[in-house]
Amino acid sequence: MEQDSRILVVDDEKYICDLIQEMLAGEGYQINAAYDASQAFKILENQGVDLVLTDLVMGEKSGVDVLDRALKIQPETVVVMMTGQPTIENAVTVLKSGAYDYLMKPFSLENLKATIKRGLEKKKLLQENIYLKETVSLYKISEAMGSTIKLDHLLDLILKMVIKELGADVASVLLLDEKSKRLRPKAYLGMSPEFLKDGFLAGTDPVSEWVVKNAKPRIFTPGEARFFKGAQRSMVKSLISYPLLARGRVLGTLNLVRIHYPSPFTPGQLQSLSIIASKAASAIESSMLYEDLKEAYLDTLTALANAVEARDLYTRSHTERVWYMAESLATQMSWGEEKIQEVRMGSILHDIGKIGVPDAILNKRGSLNEAEFEIMKSHTTQGVTILQGIEFLKPAYPYVLYHHERYDGQGYPEGLKGEDIPMEGRLMAVVDTFDAITSERPYRKKRNLRKAVKEIKDNSGTQFDPFVVDIFLDAWERKIIDRKRLVIRSERAPYSR
Repeated sequence: MEQDSRILVVDDEKYICDLIQEMLAGEGYQINAAYDASQAFKILENQGVDLVLTDLVMGEKSGVDVLDRALKIQPETVVVMMTGQPTIENAVTVLKSGAYDYLMKPFSLENLKATIKRGLEKKKLLQENIYLKETVSLYKISEAMGSTIKLDHLLDLILKMVIKELGADVASVLLLDEKSKRLRPKAYLGMSPEFLKDGFLAGTDPVSEWVVKNAKPRIFTPGEARFFKGAQRSMVKSLISYPLLARGRVLGTLNLVRIHYPSPFTPGQLQSLSIIASKAASAIESSMLYEDLKEAYLDTLTALANAVEARDLYTRSHTERVWYMAESLATQMSWGEEKIQEVRMGSILHDIGKIGVPDAILNKRGSLNEAEFEIMKSHTTQGVTILQGIEFLKPAYPYVLYHHERYDGQGYPEGLKGEDIPMEGRLMAVVDTFDAITSERPYRKKRNLRKAVKEIKDNSGTQFDPFVVDIFLDAWERKIIDRKRLVIRSERAPYSR
């Protein structure tokens, strides 16, 4: 997290606020103090705040009131409660209300710094998730580029996008005619009749010829007389022409023109256009964009899942091992390539809901009490909530939601039984549990691979689907599953509840 993160300290005892400010001096945070809830409300309403550190008990209005107001005004705000009267009931209440964590007074400098650091890291994860959802519209456009839709519709989609995103008045696409080897206008938006009459960006004009010959993008200005003539010279404020390249071959050019904007295009906008032009070229050639973007999308999700894993002190490469085992079993069950890709996605995302589980519960040493376990169990439904609205991620839902269901109906979140549990959930239950058994837990040591295999076998028909267990045991005996890839090399191993 950036070191200029904004922290609000709320406590009706001024010396506590002063003490915290002194403890955090030199850490680079922007710290504001409020000595009652009303003052805190004003700060929250008028300033952006990343993290609120508030006392629980403060006269007429409590820290819970501050929590509610903070989350209402700025839902991404991380709130940490301070209390001198720690009880399990208080802790569960504030965590259920939306607090990230709580600190028991008096607390050490190290504990304060660590809690704030974790809280700010959580905020960053939430922001990444929001960003992920905000990119869905771009993904849908890219998905359309990679589909078999009509080329005219595709090009219209591209032109509308670049005009909106890069602030242009005119946009056009010229495509190379394979027979004549000449560029021809294929699509345009906002093109003036004067431009068309003068042959501007028609495929044989100096701008198009330069870009095709050099296969390089360029920003052109009206001061370059050799590239403009007639009405073009007086009307054009700035122009970008970008070659559409696929596998080193020029397919055409993507062009943007500013007429009414007083400022010229910038190198940064030229760089932005490079991404769009690259994707457009791939889509025009063979819908390669779709597959490329899907891989990039999965890489982003993998990074997000790894960031979630990093919050768990006992997690090391859990996602990678689960993915490897799940893919191995899916291959044994003759699942097709598309389904295998869904296995990868589901494995990456199966624990994404742990974003919403407080560190105090996620890393608790010892067994969870009933209330804490209820919060932990919610990671399955929270995971699906996070992914909702992203069409591309729908195939991951059953892996996320059902990997803790049991074949005998005693699992969660829905208590499904037998084949009512989607196969994806039954598959994930076996490999996720196997990795948990061979991993160190906060309250017990990890078990060896032989004992883990026995436990999977012993729970066939109760916890696990017998069919999936048989596939797993067969793959294990025939060494289709490589034991070396399951060895945990770190001191702290992955942990799955």
